[in-house]
Amino acid sequence: MQVGNAAALRLKAVVEADPGALVRVLQFFQARNLIPRSVASERLGDEYLQIQIELDPTELADDGFRIVVSKINELPIVLAAVACD
Repeated sequence: MQVGNAAALRLKAVVEADPGALVRVLQFFQARNLIPRSVASERLGDEYLQIQIELDPTELADDGFRIVVSKINELPIVLAAVACD
């Protein structure tokens, strides 16, 4: 298996520390039949969780990625989600 050299699409989100938060964020990728290159989460104190997701740019166009980020921002548990360059 060979991974391309193209820069990955990256997303960072800060969400409420809810047991279902990670699944709720990942559902947008599952709905598009996408498997991220990597997913990482880290607790930020007792109240928040930081989620980082990296995708292969050959699997999703940049405009489609921006749509996913905006949909994630609509979740009530999300404080902020941003696409990283």
